[in-house]
Amino acid sequence: MLRRLVACIALLFAATAPTLAEDGAAPQASPSIATWKQDVSSRLRQARRYPPLAPGQGGTATVRFRIDRTGHLVSSWLVENTGIPAIDGEALAIVERAQPFAALPDDVKDDTAVLTVPFNFGRAPVAPWDDPALKSKLNSVCRGC
Repeated sequence: MLRRLVACIALLFAATAPTLAEDGAAPQASPSIATWKQDVSSRLRQARRYPPLAPGQGGTATVRFRIDRTGHLVSSWLVENTGIPAIDGEALAIVERAQPFAALPDDVKDDTAVLTVPFNFGRAPVAPWDDPALKSKLNSVCRGC
């Protein structure tokens, strides 16, 4: 039971925090790298919003991006898409809005770091006026209104 709890907590942390790719991190994460990752994660959370063009839709889009030593975004790309252009585009836009990030810690040997972050977009409620059934009903009752 304890083993399952620890595994669940580890998975939860892995799903919500960005992870450094192996080529950009020291073999063991130092406190400065852990603090830097928390800062990046916090900036991504602050820049997050639900795409208004995807009411009632959801999914997880995974974005990989490269940051230079000063914390500026070099490039970003989708690793896994949802198949919903508005959600996939918003996942990339979150990374754009969150920059500039904190400078890379001295523990990172490379000049850039590559991070992979899954963005989970739950299904946002559909506004009553956007409900397809209501629109259909109104169109059948009031033609040309």
